[in-house]
Amino acid sequence: MPEQLSNPNQTHDRAPLYAPRSTRATTLSIAAAAIVVAWCAPPAFAQDVAKPRTAPASAQPAVKPTAAKAKAAGAQEGEDKKKTAPRSASEITRARRAAAAAANATPSATPKPKAVPTTTPTAVVPVVAPPVDAPSASAPESVAAKSESVEGELERLRAEIKDAKPGAERARLQRSLVDRLVALKRQPEALDALRLMIHEDRYDPPFFFNTGNALARLGDASAAEDAYRKAISQRRGNYSRALNNLGVILIRQGHWDEARETLAAALVQENYAYPEASYNLGRLHLLRGEADLAIREWLRTLRLEPAHAEAAAALARAYAEDGDPERGLGVLDNFVARSTRTGAGVPREIGEARRELLAPTAAADATADDAEAANLKTADARDVRAPRRPGAKFPAHKVDPATYDLLRSAREARERGSVEDAVKHYRGVLARSPGNYFPPANLELGTALMNLRRDEDAVAALLPLTQKDAARYPVAFYHLGRLFERQGHLARAADNFQRAAQLYGDTNPQALIDISRLRERAGDHAGALAAMNDYAVSLGRQGTVPAWVAERQAKLRQKAAASSAASAPNNSTPTRQ
Repeated sequence: MPEQLSNPNQTHDRAPLYAPRSTRATTLSIAAAAIVVAWCAPPAFAQDVAKPRTAPASAQPAVKPTAAKAKAAGAQEGEDKKKTAPRSASEITRARRAAAAAANATPSATPKPKAVPTTTPTAVVPVVAPPVDAPSASAPESVAAKSESVEGELERLRAEIKDAKPGAERARLQRSLVDRLVALKRQPEALDALRLMIHEDRYDPPFFFNTGNALARLGDASAAEDAYRKAISQRRGNYSRALNNLGVILIRQGHWDEARETLAAALVQENYAYPEASYNLGRLHLLRGEADLAIREWLRTLRLEPAHAEAAAALARAYAEDGDPERGLGVLDNFVARSTRTGAGVPREIGEARRELLAPTAAADATADDAEAANLKTADARDVRAPRRPGAKFPAHKVDPATYDLLRSAREARERGSVEDAVKHYRGVLARSPGNYFPPANLELGTALMNLRRDEDAVAALLPLTQKDAARYPVAFYHLGRLFERQGHLARAADNFQRAAQLYGDTNPQALIDISRLRERAGDHAGALAAMNDYAVSLGRQGTVPAWVAERQAKLRQKAAASSAASAPNNSTPTRQ
């Protein structure tokens, strides 16, 4: 508490010397009593011990006051009291009795002042400090009181939400409740509150969009997907930011085709001036083995947002895999130069990509999964996992400028829709490459031939990737699985999907759905159920499992049980006739 100190040495106007003797004596008695009470009372600043302060020299009494000094102080105090001293005899008598009573009431509490502390409030803390064991005794009560206060606050918010009408105020209260639960580390309750918000009957696209963001941050991708879909539906599909965020979730769930449509729709709505959607679409193209399309999207991202570090790092890696690591380093150098000019620091992603391109043997295989829980903190979701191929090492097969120009021509032809011309250029690239093998050309040639329904040629183009660079290109197994399924070779298709799932890990759980579907077609319901269980585990590591997954698991479980019962031997004893 603030100090309220009076200066004991302050000067006053002296009382007139002609005051009656009886008045002076009475005043001296009252002053003596006042000094006793003031001496025994605890100082007003004893509780303020955070910043000890030394009293000014003018406010410090002497250590050993002599009798003469004490008498002088009493006389001074008596003179101060003369201004308000009682004048009548009855008043004088009452004052004497009060002083005597005060002196007799505290005889043991009036020690003779041998020494007055010259230090700060710390010297008198023991006078008012509680016993040593007092904190432990009061701690449970304090915790209980705090808990009751928190619960009261939450109940008040819930009551206000219940009474509020749908609108801005209700949304504000709901956000406050969720933020408070998250701050208290009560994530399940926060998720429950958010899930209830999804099902509210109200027209408020931004409300459902923000609810989806909150659910994604807390790890419930399935509920976030529902929230984004509701926001998009209420705007009749015209909600580019919600489409972008939904595309990110669909990529993680392995729904590549729908993710591509969703992200492409977001770009169309923004006239292809949406850097986050371009970046995410580029990452999807890389997963699908379409490096040329990924490069196109990342170039567009950097034109729209030159400071997009993830796109610059991804583009540099893509160039390195295309056989032009110097061009990739040029992208990174330009980014660093720009950051230096603007006074910005060099992002971690740029430094990592540069080390990978300069020191290929030390390139890291693992993706930045630790950034995944936070990549939806902004309204525009960005999948910041490093968009590199699983198991990628640098440098890739290096090609001469003429061969690289031919590769670019093939990509340009395919983008124009001239697939036959693209096939011709891809074959020209392979003819100029050692062993008729150059991974980007093999992969893109295989997908171009798949589009032309030339399945045998597509298999021939993709098989070398699985034999020489399987870890770098798991998508080759995925495409082979699709090809073999189309040809009716279900067992070979399932084997290739299984290999792709092993190499992808959680990056593309879609392969597990394909395995489950193929095994079910083959009558292997137990195997189909096992693949679906693996898919659920993969999604669970990313957040929560969608409801349709549980429904499919239940159906497969029933079919597996029925198949097991039908195939079980009949051990019952036949009835004799």
